[in-house]
Amino acid sequence: MYATGWLNLHTQSADYFNECNTGGVLDVPFSQFGYQQPYEGDAYVGMATSGIGGGPWYREMVGCPLAEPLQPGVPVCLSFKMAVGGFGSWSGNSSYNTCQGVGLKFFTQLPTDWYDYLYPNSAALALDVVPTDTAIWYTVSGTYVPDSAYAYVVVGNFFADSLSEVTVLDSTGFGTAEPSYAFIDDVRVSFTLDYCDADLGVDEPSRELPLAYPQPFAELLHVKWTVEARPFVRSYALLDAGGRAVRTGVPETRDGTQVFVFEGLRSGTYLLRLDLAGGGMATLPIVCVSP
Repeated sequence: MYATGWLNLHTQSADYFNECNTGGVLDVPFSQFGYQQPYEGDAYVGMATSGIGGGPWYREMVGCPLAEPLQPGVPVCLSFKMAVGGFGSWSGNSSYNTCQGVGLKFFTQLPTDWYDYLYPNSAALALDVVPTDTAIWYTVSGTYVPDSAYAYVVVGNFFADSLSEVTVLDSTGFGTAEPSYAFIDDVRVSFTLDYCDADLGVDEPSRELPLAYPQPFAELLHVKWTVEARPFVRSYALLDAGGRAVRTGVPETRDGTQVFVFEGLRSGTYLLRLDLAGGGMATLPIVCVSP
């Protein structure tokens, strides 16, 4: 399964996540790399955005030809959505780092030797903060004035690790993948300057999801809804990485917050499925560290 029109460049190891996947590795929303609903549609891509063992060569990137070349001196708007990977269903693909720097760069022709183009330490648009919230899509947008008739756009981190502020995201010891990991969706390049800020009419799923804290937790987990009209939770199921229910029940409610007691739970990443009154459902990724 592939993203039509997009090319897997350099290491050719970027990942494509789709709701049609059922193998457990690249599933949506919960995969070996993390938990994330698509920002738009039913799919997104993911890529490593920092190196391995200090090696300067490692990056993952994707690119595609533009519908028409850019015009030198004519501004275009740029935007994309980025979400943080980590706390996935398998520790070996769960990154314990995060970093800034992922962005867009343009080319007249795609390089045949990416090593010469990896770290110009510049991009047409790049994320300039270290993302740490795994529940949201970060919006990165701006305006770019090209100096050439560029024909391709490439998504990746073109900044060296020393400039990318590689930061530990998962200090629990669960994730063992060193490279920072980013999910990417809704990439836009347009001569219509207000197009990149136009609303698709898609709500970010995380806006309606409750907060689960602390993360990671040992035995006691709190779930608090951020919407005014808090839904009634009829029951819950705690699912392991294989989708098996390891705990079920009805949560306690204390001061408007649901409280879950998971004594004796093994360390790892789980999905907490909340069955709501009216037939709705909310699913939250949670991480347990046994005391």
